[in-house]
Amino acid sequence: MNSFFRCFVFAGVTLFLAHACVAQTAVRFARYPAPSPDGKQIAFSWQGDLWLVSNVGGEAKRLTVHEGYDYAPVWSPDGSKIAFTSDRYGNDDVFVLNLRDGAIQRLTYWSGRDRALGWTPDGKAVLFESSRDWEPYGAEPCVYVAPLKGGTPHRLHNATGTPAALSPDGSSVAFVRRESSWWRKGYRGSATGDIWLHDLKSDKFSRLTQTDTPDTFPMWSPDGKTLYFLSERDGTYNLWSMDIASKAVKQLTRYKGDGVRFPQIARNGSLIAYEQGMDICTLDPANGEIKVLTITAPAADVRKPQGSWMQVRGDVSEYAIAPNGKEVAFVVRGEIFVTRYPDGGTARRITETVEPEYGLTWSPDSKSLVFASERGGNTSLYRVTSDDPEEPRLRRTAKLKTERLTNSPSPDTAPVFSPDGKKIAFRRGNGNLVVLELETKQERTLLQHWNLGQFVWSPDSRYLALEMEDNEYNSDIYILNVEDGKMVNVSRHPNNDTNPSWSSDGRALAFLSQRDGRNFNICYLFLRKADDEKSKADWQDEEDAKHDSPKKPEEKPKDAKEKEPVQIDFEDIHDRVRQVTRYVGGVQELALSPDGKKIAFRSSYQGQSDLYVIDWDGSNERRLTTGGTSPNDLRWSTDGNTITFLSRGRISRIAAAGGTVQATDFSAQMRVDFAAERVHLFDAVWRTINEVFYDPQFHGTDWASMRLKYRPYLQHVSEDRDFSAVVYMMLGELNSSHVGYTPRTAANPEATETGMLGVVWSNRRDGDGLLIERVIPNTPAARSDVDLKPGERILAINEQRITETTSVWQLLNGTIGEKTRLLVRAADGTERMVTLRPISPADFRRARYDDWVKRNRKWVEEQSAGALGYVHIQGMGELNVYEFIRQLHAVAAGKKGLLIDVRFNGGGWTTDYLLAILMAKRHAYTLSRGGEPGYPQDRLPLYVWTKPIAVLCNERSFSNAEIFTHAIKTLKRGPVIGMPTAGGVISTGRRTLIDGSSVATPGRGWFTIDRGINMERNGAVPDHVVEDMPEDLAAGRDRQLEKAVQVLMDIVRTAPPEFPPHPPVAK
Repeated sequence: MNSFFRCFVFAGVTLFLAHACVAQTAVRFARYPAPSPDGKQIAFSWQGDLWLVSNVGGEAKRLTVHEGYDYAPVWSPDGSKIAFTSDRYGNDDVFVLNLRDGAIQRLTYWSGRDRALGWTPDGKAVLFESSRDWEPYGAEPCVYVAPLKGGTPHRLHNATGTPAALSPDGSSVAFVRRESSWWRKGYRGSATGDIWLHDLKSDKFSRLTQTDTPDTFPMWSPDGKTLYFLSERDGTYNLWSMDIASKAVKQLTRYKGDGVRFPQIARNGSLIAYEQGMDICTLDPANGEIKVLTITAPAADVRKPQGSWMQVRGDVSEYAIAPNGKEVAFVVRGEIFVTRYPDGGTARRITETVEPEYGLTWSPDSKSLVFASERGGNTSLYRVTSDDPEEPRLRRTAKLKTERLTNSPSPDTAPVFSPDGKKIAFRRGNGNLVVLELETKQERTLLQHWNLGQFVWSPDSRYLALEMEDNEYNSDIYILNVEDGKMVNVSRHPNNDTNPSWSSDGRALAFLSQRDGRNFNICYLFLRKADDEKSKADWQDEEDAKHDSPKKPEEKPKDAKEKEPVQIDFEDIHDRVRQVTRYVGGVQELALSPDGKKIAFRSSYQGQSDLYVIDWDGSNERRLTTGGTSPNDLRWSTDGNTITFLSRGRISRIAAAGGTVQATDFSAQMRVDFAAERVHLFDAVWRTINEVFYDPQFHGTDWASMRLKYRPYLQHVSEDRDFSAVVYMMLGELNSSHVGYTPRTAANPEATETGMLGVVWSNRRDGDGLLIERVIPNTPAARSDVDLKPGERILAINEQRITETTSVWQLLNGTIGEKTRLLVRAADGTERMVTLRPISPADFRRARYDDWVKRNRKWVEEQSAGALGYVHIQGMGELNVYEFIRQLHAVAAGKKGLLIDVRFNGGGWTTDYLLAILMAKRHAYTLSRGGEPGYPQDRLPLYVWTKPIAVLCNERSFSNAEIFTHAIKTLKRGPVIGMPTAGGVISTGRRTLIDGSSVATPGRGWFTIDRGINMERNGAVPDHVVEDMPEDLAAGRDRQLEKAVQVLMDIVRTAPPEFPPHPPVAK
């Protein structure tokens, strides 16, 4: 960061620079504008710092200078301070800037996300949002109050939901329940936000808005009679006003397409400032006048996106060893380097582009390297060779020659040289398999498909083994004849087969297969029937005979171009597949040795992800690495003695017989142009969606124009958060779920994680220390040797007294797993010292979840007199299925009905597993002497539940939890109670980008079988719609659960028994 000589003098809020600045830079895409209480000035965030400008625009003055991201400013009522949010210490905390002297005070210390919202009317405390208590489970953030004098923040009220605004007299709070994503356009569904009013004196709640569109960002008029807010009810986010008494609304702005973002009102009500497009605008609520501010900043005071020299020593994403074994090419941050192998040393940079290169493949003679590159806007294949006939080595040549091999509108990726060096096979688009003849430059499309996986050449260059999915998304292994195009499925299994690997002699294939549940394991296939008929002893005899027979003098090693033709007996070839491993933890990757007799693989079946070797028949397994090396990209040396792999970004190797792992260390320098790289990342996100989005019409969006619309924003972006915002605004145009961009995050040395005791603090701040309101079971506070209780007070932590100016969260930072001493005062006044080890916030959240489930289960059993069981499914993953099965037996056995709760379930993939459990039909029963009718559980593939059920869902049920709810309704398995689900159903994955960031790939839509309704943007509607209310939190009420018990009890009262009455003895 540049250093600046500044002098700030504040009289009210007046600011000047001690030096004259002539050159000016236009300020565009400034964010989070906040007008001063008198409306004369506007604070905003730009380039990660806070700035100040007049309400008519002009030259802006910098307020903060820090490497962290400062944003969301809010003015104190008297205009002397600005509260803001910053990630200076690794996570978002709330700070206060004193405008008189420039001092900055930190108010919050919890290691989760806190965000400034406003001030109390007296200016003595800041309001902020936080999720530190997680009460109840799955709820939205709550509004907290942080005293300016210091101390532990407390809740403003017993309700959840933000944004929120306190009325001018402090008697009421307007808040938003079910806040929608600010960047998404056009969403209509149960997850849209409504604005509520909470009268803090009477503790009464009232709903102010109720539409199927988002209403958010409530703002008060000075007299407290009018509420301004942001709404998409006319199709675009615009500003509206509401008369509190009559509930009459009025539209104030009429933007089309790009609407208002992040509005704030001056305390005197004279103007509302907001973002629109790349501008900051103001609205005068009295006359409707809108101004677009022209803002500049002194050029010398502006951060400019700079490049940076990086020392490259690791972070390898892929590599390829030259066939001669003397060089290795590798990719770091999208650039290709070459160094000696295996010694390493100084690496030669082969490419220098903003766009990434990947998919390395060497020619058999080790003289050229082919790769895919995104340069020029589309992905094509390139070849690099030495342009010096005297020096063919890429790392030593004085001049490189780069040649473009393909030029197609569709992306060309995954090039693989044929062993004879004459051809390159590659993938075009998502699934076409193309072969390029290098001599003639002619292309042949061998296969047209929509989702082609890995492929590998046979040693004689006549065949390709490939993995390919069918329309049921099941992948099989095929062998394709390159000459005549004939293709044979050689695996023919209803579960996935992937990762084909061909032996160098062409006689065997190895691949991964899901033949034992969802775990992948190794399968092996002899391509010749005669080879398959041999025992291991036969193979050993054959090997011994080779070694014993004298070599004829005229015999010479065959050149790659003279490889013997591969012979394949295709008849019933799938029946010759043999399974080599059956590991519970599965196998994640494999590589077949050159002689085809050994298989290197990665597995975590012993608890850690490490490298193993096993013989083709499943014998002689050896673990080569320990400690969780997470090896990937496994490759054998041509002599079969060494296995090379990537481990945590380093090129590593180990002898196949075992030994010490050695690394090919290297060093190089590369310069990264961050501004240019952001342009590439933006294009990469756009291109990813363009290639994979499940709907070719992009939900009615002109996706091509979105790239042109948002690309200009990038020239005004210097911070990663602002770049993410631009990306999300573009993605928001799709009005789609399962879209997203995750930036690469760097560790902040200032960051510390907060330890959690396992208590919920009371809002009361009378007396010494902090009062315990609740103790959460199965946390350190609940241990028998600690035994904290509600009503007790924590007076000190590690000998530091808790006063009215002490933040308990500050005292607990960095204490996870550490012995922590608490001074405790019991309700009777006695004091004691206890020692515990705080847990992480994630562990505390799990404990809160378990407590919530157990309380729900207990309530259901009590209200149903033991007739009903209750199970909550937290997610739709494999472990969740196992837990569901366990709970069926543990808490539902003997019950007449079962409540299945998928509220707050974020999704996954296991709906059909659950349906297999719930949709089973009884076809018989068994009876043993002295027993009752039943069915032997060991005869069933899964535990089953055939008695009545009811399902609970809500607007936080998402993705696969919605598919499950739709299925229950479609199959008429039982009634559904709660709120309509969110309507966010698309199967997605992730694609990693050049800098380690990633973009979601929403590639598969889901539709109901009976009516063909797209589940995306069409949530499952319950048979009994029941909305929870904000007052339910304080009352401890769950009205959706109440209704579910009532509905299911009505069913079980008349349901037939699971099994018939005891049968008479057969005559």
